[in-house]
Amino acid sequence: MAYTLTLSGNTFSIKDELKAAGFRWNAMVKAWAKSFDNKQDAVVTGGKFSKNGVNGTIKETKTEAGKEKRYMVKEDWIFNLESMHDKLFCIELDLREGRLQFPFEVAGKTINDYDDLDELANEAAELEYKAKSNRGVTGKEYGRIKAIVSWRVMQRYARCMASGMDEKDAARCFEDM
Repeated sequence: MAYTLTLSGNTFSIKDELKAAGFRWNAMVKAWAKSFDNKQDAVVTGGKFSKNGVNGTIKETKTEAGKEKRYMVKEDWIFNLESMHDKLFCIELDLREGRLQFPFEVAGKTINDYDDLDELANEAAELEYKAKSNRGVTGKEYGRIKAIVSWRVMQRYARCMASGMDEKDAARCFEDM
């Protein structure tokens, strides 16, 4: 069971707060909406924003297998998922040759040992497989892919800057986003 909190009314003055809290503008209904896994979180969040002319409603939604909203992944992002395999291989070599020590962070995950590194490699491979399918990915998977892509792009940018490339050229790394 999922719950959708919809906020309408005088929301213009708090639109930045709503964006930061993960709400999306739905132009068809002219309201902000966000999905929650449990009703209590929706109620608490609704109470936080339901004031000064902002009205909140919570709708219970059933998500059956295969009925969940799916997202298609851009080719540039798939490239970054593919390149993640090579990057993780290089990280493993750096660990084995002593140039890198546990723990460290990769794409929003703390890597404490080789098992964590393998888990991340498997996650990236699974996400790549799903991203290449014609079925698309779930919202949660899309968010994780975005985190991996952002990390890869920042790694490329940092590498370009460290090699002496001027900032304008190095910033072309962000075209993948």
